[in-house]
Amino acid sequence: MSKECSSKARDETFVGLNSPGCNQLIDVAVPLPIYTALTYILSGHTLPPPKGARVLVPVGRRNMVGVAWRIPAEKPPSVNLKRVKRILDQGPLLPESLISFLEWTSSYYFYPIGQVIAEALPPGLLSARNRRIAQINGGLPKSRGCRPKFPSWSTEIPLQLTQEQEIVLNAICDALATRSYHPILVHGVTGSGKTEVYLQAAKQCIRQNRSVLILVPEIAMTTQAVGWFISRFGEEVTVLHSGLTEAQRRDQWFRIKKGESRIVIGTRSAIFAPLSDIGLIVVDEEHDPSYKQSEKFRYQARDMALLRGRMSDATVILGSATPSVSSFKNAISGKYQLITMEKRVAERSLPGVVVVDRRKKEKKDQHHKLKSARPGWLSEELKEATRDTLERGEQVLLFLNRRGFATYVFCPDCGHVFRCPHCEVTLTWHRGDKRTNSEKDGVLRCHYCGMESAALPVCPQCMGQAVKALGYGTEKIATDLEEIFPGARIARLDRDTVRARRHMEEVVLDFRKGHLDILVGTQMITKGHDFPGLTLVGVLCADLSLNFPEYHATERTFQLLSQVAGRAGRGERPGRVIIQTWLPDHYVLDCATTHDFNAFYEKESKLRKALGYPPFGRLINLRFSGRKKAQICDTTGNVARLAKKLAKGIKSTGGSQVEVLGPAPAPRAKIKDRYRWQILLKSSSLADLRALCTGLLSRKADMVPSSVRMEVDVDPYSLL
Repeated sequence: MSKECSSKARDETFVGLNSPGCNQLIDVAVPLPIYTALTYILSGHTLPPPKGARVLVPVGRRNMVGVAWRIPAEKPPSVNLKRVKRILDQGPLLPESLISFLEWTSSYYFYPIGQVIAEALPPGLLSARNRRIAQINGGLPKSRGCRPKFPSWSTEIPLQLTQEQEIVLNAICDALATRSYHPILVHGVTGSGKTEVYLQAAKQCIRQNRSVLILVPEIAMTTQAVGWFISRFGEEVTVLHSGLTEAQRRDQWFRIKKGESRIVIGTRSAIFAPLSDIGLIVVDEEHDPSYKQSEKFRYQARDMALLRGRMSDATVILGSATPSVSSFKNAISGKYQLITMEKRVAERSLPGVVVVDRRKKEKKDQHHKLKSARPGWLSEELKEATRDTLERGEQVLLFLNRRGFATYVFCPDCGHVFRCPHCEVTLTWHRGDKRTNSEKDGVLRCHYCGMESAALPVCPQCMGQAVKALGYGTEKIATDLEEIFPGARIARLDRDTVRARRHMEEVVLDFRKGHLDILVGTQMITKGHDFPGLTLVGVLCADLSLNFPEYHATERTFQLLSQVAGRAGRGERPGRVIIQTWLPDHYVLDCATTHDFNAFYEKESKLRKALGYPPFGRLINLRFSGRKKAQICDTTGNVARLAKKLAKGIKSTGGSQVEVLGPAPAPRAKIKDRYRWQILLKSSSLADLRALCTGLLSRKADMVPSSVRMEVDVDPYSLL
């Protein structure tokens, strides 16, 4: 390029505010970690794009696709501004109701508005990468013929609802008739028929010519939920989740935006679906931690569903057999309407629960030298129950919330434990399918960064070759079962086996149809699945989740145990549950055994209230990460000192006090070569916490180096 052309290009990009014919300003939200929109200039005779339309703008030395956000109320200081290069949409890509929702969400979670918009849009529509921009410069990407296909689950409609179902449905219909915000907590035991209530409530909402949003916690549950709704509503149903291809997600998103679909089913990201006139929002299994995003934009989809319902004058249903402590507190205090379903459909009984005390059994096995007769993870009671169940032609589900073949590998000669060099965690042995006759013993894999190395290698410390593996995961359970029950049809369902959505759907459908005898899995098998032939559930180690350093560890354990137990006995034959534990006297086991949620809530809420943990207090976690440990220590120390100083200056009207806990290393102190520290802000007043957090963020540029990443987690679920 000649000097003359180069000078002309610079003049076209940078235009002073005082230049004639160039006084139209516009704020643009770009997908960068900045908390304010950037101001640009429009060409002299160009009409401002509508709010929510995409524009192409220069940012630094590159071009980016942003979203037109607002006309500035006043001119910025007299500086050179860059010019909008192109307006990509003639109309708003985002509906006005969704724009307001995104603005509120950005403010509440202290997350940059441009990145919130990027989270809400399907892939490829808002990008900072040049090759993506080239694809969309000519308009929106075409994705015809990309609709995902889902099988119809069932066409059966109950001739008559149970009395409890009628009560719940009538209450929901009354709420829908008001066309105003109405939150309802449906506390229904497993198998009580909540799904049928959702289906008929959706039908009533569609009759009112309003839209329906159904949220499920994980992709594994969409197969069943979508199947039920497609059987009733056909083409009205649209699916949104990250398991779809990019083209499918765009296709589904635009079907919703154009009004071609009025029922949306999806995981947490579906909360951003561009639905208009939402009348009903259902959050199924509302207690599930999967509704909380664990990285980057750390929003809680259940809470956002309540907000969107308020903004849309919609009825919001939170459904669960084991409601979260916070939701149940809101219900009994009158903030939500509480409706209880205490009976299963068709008068089926809840499964009987037996607790096996592994402490006594281990001693007995050692005394009689029976350990070699069966693997250590399997009690005699569960083994015999499994054999009897299979002989009757019924199905078995075994739950263990741990993947892999062995949980860690060590050298018995020198004691060296194999750990990930990039994360401060042990490596898990994944042996793979032994039937492939591979010469390798599988891999040692890090579950955080994905690093892999050859399994059972020579010890790097002493060069010993007697490396051993201890512990067990779902892979070992399935392998042992093939030897104990050689004729059984066995499958696994965990993150290692469901990398492809099709495989996950096949496993769920095969088990439901009775093509499998035993299903082994992690927490994804505990959630909402309906398996009519399943009569025996085995919980292999009920204590795993109790040992996590989290304030809600007991709540999570109760939910897991109750939910997985609820999969048994949902068909014609009664169910049975066997729970193996080393802590049989813990109150969580007592409450889960008797299916007594109210007793659990009373004990758990007293402990939470005494310690000031949610829902009796509020938390904001400040997370710091970087590659230099000393720099992280210094940075978090400086921020913590400022936080404590600012906290003393906050004058709360409620007499609450803001506690600044830390700084301290995160329990998982190093992940992907980044050291992790955190500062926990705790108070009974959310307003005080937000005031403190706002003050810290206003000084972030001065205190946090560019090489240190600082993230704000409002209402954190996990502190790991």
